[in-house]
Amino acid sequence: MRIFARRLLIFVALLALGCASLAAQTVTTIKIAEDQPALEFVGQFNNSGASSQQFGYLSNIQGFGAVFSGTPENETTANFTFVTNATTSVVFANGPFKIIDRTGTTIIYLNNGPSDFSNPATFSQGTPIQVSNYSQQVVLNTLTGSFTTVHLNTITNTEPFVLSGTTYRLGQVGKSFRTTYSGQANPTTGTAPGGWFSGYAVGVK
Repeated sequence: MRIFARRLLIFVALLALGCASLAAQTVTTIKIAEDQPALEFVGQFNNSGASSQQFGYLSNIQGFGAVFSGTPENETTANFTFVTNATTSVVFANGPFKIIDRTGTTIIYLNNGPSDFSNPATFSQGTPIQVSNYSQQVVLNTLTGSFTTVHLNTITNTEPFVLSGTTYRLGQVGKSFRTTYSGQANPTTGTAPGGWFSGYAVGVK
């Protein structure tokens, strides 16, 4: 009985130490600042019928230095990648402009290896750290193939992640950010990618 009691005390002590260690861990929230270019994106897209997949990497996070793991600073060293899967709900025409509305989901990943624009699946190979609902309006100039987009993301889930020994969380559940892209559609129809874009996001109330 004494041996059992001693082992029980040791187990309880170890459990208490473990709980204390977990409690001591802090999670730093990377806030998406309002009315400032808090996130910057570089990406490409492929469309098929009503479906649109947009993928790429984060090239800047305001106030956060570890966006790339090395040089060159591009998709091969990006620590954060994203994929948006969206569906077209309505299309309008206005002279040379085509206006496209879409809704879908955006996932931001902590990347675990080099991504490659020739292989879109590599942008979702990491660990999901943020999920958001997504609505988009595209204004496409059908004469030049250039376009601008505005979309709203509302965060539905975040997961803590660790970089350089520090635990972070990107954004806050329930918060929203508005993103603006400028881009160019591929003039060769049916050739991947469907186009290229870059832009930034600001937090909104």
